[in-house]
Amino acid sequence: MEIREMKYTDIERVKEIAKLTWENTYSSFIPLDIQKKTLKEAYSEDTMTNRFEKSMMLVAEEDENIKGYAFFSNGANSQEIFLESIYVHPSFQGKGIGKDLYLSGIERYENPTSISLTVYKGNTNITFYEKEGFKVIKESKGDFCGHPVTFIKMSKNL
Repeated sequence: MEIREMKYTDIERVKEIAKLTWENTYSSFIPLDIQKKTLKEAYSEDTMTNRFEKSMMLVAEEDENIKGYAFFSNGANSQEIFLESIYVHPSFQGKGIGKDLYLSGIERYENPTSISLTVYKGNTNITFYEKEGFKVIKESKGDFCGHPVTFIKMSKNL
């Protein structure tokens, strides 16, 4: 398994993984029409161009098949990392790919002191973050494209 920086040519495969993982993870509490709207916005050409300019984007690839990806922000020299998203194709979850992406991202920052993220309450994959040592900082109610959700902010000192 190779962890490498994402290329523009990877966008369609990443979008496909996003769609599958969202359906698999969020369908019990986020309606499909909200998922589709969110994914359309989150992976639009403008949004992805902005991410290529401002985020570190990694993919996990094996035999020319992308199995997962992660987006990190705050710049390569920032000590506080924000994990924007990390998704592994449902067929490959539980095989250490998410952990490899997460650790590879951290290693690419110079002297990071902490990493934080936000997840939706109800996301069964929250146990992944807990196993990695993340602690809940706060919960807040919000609106997600017109659908009420609870956001959970988690953080970990490095």
